[in-house]
Amino acid sequence: MMTPKKCFRSGLLLLLAFSLGACFKSNPPVNTQRYALPEAAVQQTVAARAPAQTQTLVLNRIQLADYLDTDRIVVQTDDVTLHPARDHLWVDTLSQELRRGLRARLGSRLPNLSVTDPLPGAATSPSLSLTIDQFHGQMQGYAVLSGQWRLVSPQQRTLQQHAFKFSTPLSENGYPALVRALGTNLDLLSEQIASQLQSSP
Repeated sequence: MMTPKKCFRSGLLLLLAFSLGACFKSNPPVNTQRYALPEAAVQQTVAARAPAQTQTLVLNRIQLADYLDTDRIVVQTDDVTLHPARDHLWVDTLSQELRRGLRARLGSRLPNLSVTDPLPGAATSPSLSLTIDQFHGQMQGYAVLSGQWRLVSPQQRTLQQHAFKFSTPLSENGYPALVRALGTNLDLLSEQIASQLQSSP
């Protein structure tokens, strides 16, 4: 026969078990997934036209729209709602992901162009600035990238300025397919920039 003290202890343990169960149910363990943009594919067509002399291009800080300035992947759920994913994150901040991805892609397309970060006190090379307005997925099954880029001389004179907008359909459902499609958009942007740089005097 259980004593009153044992009954109280058993009841307390049972109540604690129910409380923990409710807590785990309302706040389930987070299954975080982190994603990196796909690596750049080597492009030989533009590289064949590249000049023999190595030149330097400074990649300035990439300016992101406020809603993109995070490590969370963003999905547009309807015509007015943008939702940052809770459990699907970039391996780094989006700004760093884009810098790495763009630097590698431009390097593969223009092997004689050295793409570098800004160096204090060094203003002897042209610089590239980007503003990104869109870099997210849409529930209709597309990945979008839009914004503008500007090429500036060492004397801070605008040499070229172009707006861009790319939309790539997802090959299948899911965040991995979205990340790959966003990588394709970055490929297209890199091709546009490389082509313009090649055609400039």
